[in-house]
Amino acid sequence: MASYSAIITNASEYVKSGLIDHWKRWIVLVILSIIQIITINIVPLVSGYLVRVYANPDDIAPEIDEYGKLFIDGWKMNIVTILYLIPAIIVAIAFGAIGIISALAGLLTEGKITHIAGFVVGSIGILLAFLVFLLITLIMNMAYVHFSRSGRILDAFSVGAITRQISDGIGWGGYIIMWIIVWILMTVLFLIISGLAMIPIIGWLALLVLTPLWSVFIAKINSNIYDNRP
Repeated sequence: MASYSAIITNASEYVKSGLIDHWKRWIVLVILSIIQIITINIVPLVSGYLVRVYANPDDIAPEIDEYGKLFIDGWKMNIVTILYLIPAIIVAIAFGAIGIISALAGLLTEGKITHIAGFVVGSIGILLAFLVFLLITLIMNMAYVHFSRSGRILDAFSVGAITRQISDGIGWGGYIIMWIIVWILMTVLFLIISGLAMIPIIGWLALLVLTPLWSVFIAKINSNIYDNRP
């Protein structure tokens, strides 16, 4: 099994050699990120580039070209994301509705037990939705790689093949630990950007400049996990 440090180091070197050392490519990604943000993901060119990163398991970052294909691939990722998140949304809405109904019933009957029941059910619903969201996110990250390798969007929903890829590779325990490490790194980055945000304009500039680097970094980590390398 590839070590966690090796996976992170490889992804870091990938970003350095592919974007930082090729700063023009980095600038283009920053511009595409701004476009994607302004259009509320309707023009997902950065997402399309991430699909290209997933599709190529080697350690050479792909060029930014064929914008029409980037647009199509970006929308493939949008569709995969939306469809994967539907179960978590359904669970949240279902339990949230039950909690609200219980709370309203408590207000009408002035029954403390009904109030408590509504609170408990609502809390369980939020927790369950969060757990479902985490599980779906873990599978969804590998689904991005899986469909990018074949180019067929339906392959993103070959859950059996995707879960076997995780089990036979890094393993579920290793996969979860890897993502805990990533979340810690993300928290540190967030704190740094939050600190910079106290300086006018600097925080927003840092966010715009660092977002493409972080996105490609995560994409390469996912790719390495999928291939159980380096």
